[in-house]
Amino acid sequence: MKTTFVIISFLLYAFYFGAADLDPVYDPSHKRLLTGVEYYIHPFLGGSSGGGITIASTRNKTCPLDVAQDRNTYAHGLGVTFHPANIKKGVSGRVIRVSTDLIIKFSSAKACARSAVWKVDKYDNLRRRYFVTIGGVQGKEGGESLGGWFRIEKEKDDYKIVHCHQVECITTPCNPVCNNVGAYYEHGRTLLAFTDEPLVLLFQEVFKG
Repeated sequence: MKTTFVIISFLLYAFYFGAADLDPVYDPSHKRLLTGVEYYIHPFLGGSSGGGITIASTRNKTCPLDVAQDRNTYAHGLGVTFHPANIKKGVSGRVIRVSTDLIIKFSSAKACARSAVWKVDKYDNLRRRYFVTIGGVQGKEGGESLGGWFRIEKEKDDYKIVHCHQVECITTPCNPVCNNVGAYYEHGRTLLAFTDEPLVLLFQEVFKG
């Protein structure tokens, strides 16, 4: 029992200081992103065409709603909060860092889904790709059809979101497979999906007056 406790303590110690070595994620004013604080996600310089990230009824379905870019170039979209996957619900104020597993959650957008947590929808055979939608379960892997978590990564001087999931492999260490979350265009709408090119993003804190 004592040996087991020592091993667990060492792993937690290594994880904590390993995570502390990772760079923080910054907003345009160079403030660090924090757990539990609400942010808008904006494609850099408008991204494809449109405003901030929101939800929409797309792909000829009404539920669950897809994560998409607002049609209005000047719209902020919906606010989200970021929660490290290994941190218990309700903990706030911790710094969000690159390359860490995250739960992403819209602050007020459940609609027909059971939650506003981002997840990866089941594979769309018609469009031959995975799309980002809502209805995930907070505290479980972010993607019921494709297990894994979202991460924020550097993209030159800016940021992108990727989705990473473990795969079976023979050799160790077994690194996760990560896919860029980018823009998919359909009927004048920009949806978030797995693409070769990432959608370059910035994060703006929601100020409530």
